[in-house]
Amino acid sequence: MSSEESKLEEIRERIDEIDDAIADLLSKRRQYAKEAKEEKLRLRKPIKDRKREKEVVEKWCERAHRSGNGERVKHELSEEMEMMKKLAELIIEYTLKNELEE
Repeated sequence: MSSEESKLEEIRERIDEIDDAIADLLSKRRQYAKEAKEEKLRLRKPIKDRKREKEVVEKWCERAHRSGNGERVKHELSEEMEMMKKLAELIIEYTLKNELEE
């Protein structure tokens, strides 16, 4: 394996480690969402909370903005914020789907 290929493999290993961490964190998040559902039911609150959903999406977008460190061009930051928004919305969608099906 050449040094260039070795460097690429090292970078891919780091990405795999991050992917593993993301999967673990999403699993933990799902467990907390189940606990939140139980509390909502106990408190007789609706499962779906649009205000909370909006807060979550906004926080994800803020994280993208904060992680920019002024080093990225506006276009890159805009793309990252869009990705964060879509990820947050997808996570919320699947979380609600699980909560409503159980």
